Amino acid sequence: MSSVCEVWFAFSWLLDQLPKLNPTNRSSDLAALREKFETPSPTNTNGRSDLPGVDVYVSTADPDKEPPLITANTILSILAVDYPVEKLSCFISDDGASVHTFEAMAEAVEFAAVWVPFCRKHNIEPRNPDTYFSQKTDPTKDKKK
Repeated sequence: MSSVCEVWFAFSWLLDQLPKLNPTNRSSDLAALREKFETPSPTNTNGRSDLPGVDVYVSTADPDKEPPLITANTILSILAVDYPVEKLSCFISDDGASVHTFEAMAEAVEFAAVWVPFCRKHNIEPRNPDTYFSQKTDPTKDKKK
């Protein structure tokens, strides 16, 4: 029985390793998506985005274990994603009901009003403010003014 189990585990390990030898990398064809979802058609007469709505939930618990700055950076990264604004929603669930987290998220919302349009206008990458401001190089180099 032990030999049968060993053979079975060796076979399952081999099946697990085969996809890793030839991984599949996929990327989005933005032009095809824009043509499909943003071009006027009989079903989409006004040419507005026909993409589905996306809801993102971010949960936090304790501001000591999960600093509000990290949560704020997560929220700002989600809001700055390249997706139609009217189709994107971000919800925050604070299980600890911390006033500290609440105040930090209120400040993040005020900053988002400036940060998100800035990222979209200048095509900023990365869109996480902490990463963007801690870069040693000029993030606007070789980009149009």
